[in-house]
Amino acid sequence: MDDSTERWNQQTLEDEEINLLDYLRVVSKHRRMIILICVVAVVATAIVSLLLPEIYAATASVVPPLEILQKESGIADRFGALRSSMLSDVISVTSIGNMYADILRSRAVVDALIDRFALMRVYDAEYQSSAREKLRDSTAIDVSDEGIVTITVEDKDPNRAAAMANAYIEQLDQQNKRLSSGQATSKKLFLESRLKEIEQELSDIQDIPAKQAEIKEMLYQMLARECELARIEVAKSMPTIQVLDEAIVPDKKAKPKRTLMVLLAGVMSLFGAVFLAFAREYVAKARQREAEQQKAALSGHEPPGRQEGDANVREDQSKRLQQEDTIYTRPM
Repeated sequence: MDDSTERWNQQTLEDEEINLLDYLRVVSKHRRMIILICVVAVVATAIVSLLLPEIYAATASVVPPLEILQKESGIADRFGALRSSMLSDVISVTSIGNMYADILRSRAVVDALIDRFALMRVYDAEYQSSAREKLRDSTAIDVSDEGIVTITVEDKDPNRAAAMANAYIEQLDQQNKRLSSGQATSKKLFLESRLKEIEQELSDIQDIPAKQAEIKEMLYQMLARECELARIEVAKSMPTIQVLDEAIVPDKKAKPKRTLMVLLAGVMSLFGAVFLAFAREYVAKARQREAEQQKAALSGHEPPGRQEGDANVREDQSKRLQQEDTIYTRPM
């Protein structure tokens, strides 16, 4: 390493040390203001956190019926290595878990909970739409990659939070039954109508060729069987979902996290106060320079900073001329 490089590195280290000392000097100069801002921010945050109401969170989860999971597992085994990312996306979008989540977010389910728990009064909402918005803000519905649907409800009352989370599951089951029973009812009505048509055709069996009569009798028996199954499907009231975890009454609050709030307030106020100290120092220096320039202009002299700069320039020029004279007068 040559001398010039070593001198440059040494000068750089000295400049960094000077800059660091300048920064510490500014912080030390405004330390009272920094401490005061941090103390006020921490105390104010602590007071606000104590005034905030305690919020409890209750969680319930459901899974798709086992027969659906078995079907999806069979599909996955059948496709094997041919299963691409596009196929995975299609399965994810059309999964039963996402359908459950959409049902839980529906207006029918939300309105049922608002009426059941008198949430218009609880949320002090003037309109039904306002109560819907507050309930949705207080509810988190998540779907895992395995199709497990998790419902988390936050409320000031821990008992009501657990009851509302379980009520979501009840409403999901009811809506599933309503939708499935609607399809089963339509199927039953179609089969009964078709069965009556076949019965009417078979009433004039003497006018029908033997082969066609045999086919219609087979069709009648098959329709009668399917119609009976459709009636059973409409009549049954088995649960359409499987509850993995029912919500229980939470024994500790979920919010506010007072310690975290105070720590964040302290850190943020510290950074803000330090920034304000440097800003005040910059403004003070700028005003000082402006005042010196105005004073110099009124007295007809140059400002001290400029005088010192000109003196340094003249000194450098004198040294340079002396070096040139030495070079030119040195014997060859």
